[in-house]
Amino acid sequence: MAAAQPPDQLSAGQLIALRNLARKQAGEAVDWINIADARALTELGLADRNSEGWRITAAGALALTTMVDSGAVEDPAPTNNISPMRKDDHEGN
Repeated sequence: MAAAQPPDQLSAGQLIALRNLARKQAGEAVDWINIADARALTELGLADRNSEGWRITAAGALALTTMVDSGAVEDPAPTNNISPMRKDDHEGN
């Protein structure tokens, strides 16, 4: 397993994915997790994939905590334009 990458080298997408994985582990509902970002996190040792899906590793949780505690994390740009690929009832069937 690779060593955890220094937090300043995560892309905005990887940071979003890491935060979503942490929220998912805490039992919260999360948005889509970008596969490319999750794979990159896996290569860095911050996430892994099992039969139940992607999950944050202990190294990923520690890296996220370290980034937040050090103030190295800025909120990434909002993803307001991303919507799931489904029709709601009010959009017709």
